[in-house]
Amino acid sequence: MLGTWPDIAFTVIKMSQANPSQDHLDKAKYIFCYLTGIQNYSVVYNESKAKSLQAFTNLDWASNLIKHQSTTGFFLTLASGIVNWQL
Repeated sequence: MLGTWPDIAFTVIKMSQANPSQDHLDKAKYIFCYLTGIQNYSVVYNESKAKSLQAFTNLDWASNLIKHQSTTGFFLTLASGIVNWQL
């Protein structure tokens, strides 16, 4: 899930930390419906940019005003398709 479905990573991690209830089962069914709806989506690589490696980053210095923590993230693209990321 972390390597192939980054769009549901947070939700699945949070669901795995809770005590199961009917509400959690309903939310799990919703996740499955979502995955069914996007099963034909894929990362598309651009052959004309096959040797093009790009890195993008974002930093928010001390955005948490209580703990004074910073937030950062990045993603890498190869041939215009995402190959690595961290949030």
